[in-house]
Amino acid sequence: MAADPTGPYDLAVVGAGIIGAMTAYRAARRSPRPRVLVLDAGTPGAGATGSSAGFDLPSGRGAAQLELAARSAARYRELAAQHPELTRDRVAVRWLVDVAGQAALARSLHGEPPAAADAETERRLAEIFPGFTRSPGTALLTSPPAEHTAPARTVAVLLEQVRAAAPGNAVWPGFAVTEVRRRAGLFDLYAHDGARVSARRLVTATGPWAIDGPYGEVARTYGVRCKKVAAYHIPVCPPAGAPALVLEDDDAFLLPQPDRDRWLFSFTSQDWDCAPGSPSMRLGPHDRRLARAVLDRHVPGFAPLLGGGQVHCDGYAPGHLPVVAAAGAAEEPAVLAVAGAGSGYRLAPAIAEDTLALLDCLEPPTP
Repeated sequence: MAADPTGPYDLAVVGAGIIGAMTAYRAARRSPRPRVLVLDAGTPGAGATGSSAGFDLPSGRGAAQLELAARSAARYRELAAQHPELTRDRVAVRWLVDVAGQAALARSLHGEPPAAADAETERRLAEIFPGFTRSPGTALLTSPPAEHTAPARTVAVLLEQVRAAAPGNAVWPGFAVTEVRRRAGLFDLYAHDGARVSARRLVTATGPWAIDGPYGEVARTYGVRCKKVAAYHIPVCPPAGAPALVLEDDDAFLLPQPDRDRWLFSFTSQDWDCAPGSPSMRLGPHDRRLARAVLDRHVPGFAPLLGGGQVHCDGYAPGHLPVVAAAGAAEEPAVLAVAGAGSGYRLAPAIAEDTLALLDCLEPPTP
């Protein structure tokens, strides 16, 4: 007999971005195999995850985030060994940083520390980046290659593994959870049209939608706010072997995307308290001015070439640390895993581990 599609499932994961997909993947591989359901209001991997650059710089803001980044990098290597389709591309990295900030940069990286670039490296950068300048008081550094990929592709592979892990597992796109009710050891999840599905345990990983969704009050308690994440495309095909250039003091980077005949220029927007799908989720004149100002200082030849771009938003908590917190009442096995702070892809494996560890701690005792 086919499994009842309405449940109860052993675990429901609400949100099929990279954090939700990674959590579901790790849960589905446990023994004994649980019955796992993944729900998403839209298309899995198409929200903030789909707009992410998927650039895994070996860095962290403070010791706690650095530990998450290092642990996640190790887990991504393990995933690639198990699923070759998740092997990531490598790209050389060059850093431009104020001389006074070199020591702080070294402390913020896991793996090998950065080293001073030689004259040939600087000459090569000037060939790749038109008008590249290293102003007095700045240092040009090199570090081991970073990795990057398309996060939406990673989500698709992880969710396929979830489906294959047990016959009753499922992924439901287009199921927007509007209400969660608790009854008799179960969570009942309701969609806007009245549809209901039940699960014994619950993880909510809805990214920037978390503030206004189920358990939004918990997210707000932890100080979660939404901020715009923006990037421009520079329609110039990067040459073979072109490195990424990280403008550390501007919190920006240029990432080569030769498969798309362009560079991706990620810069730091200052637009806060926006919402997914709102009119503010587009590039505006102030974004172009901000992006051009950064490029004018470092790569002026790219400044007039800004083409289209991409915009999404993400949840940010104080300290740029993700929120992994109990969402329900005492001993209710429900966890909120949000506030990737623009680094959800980079930190997803460690966030998923911590989410499931907390979920195990919240499991009510057996009578």
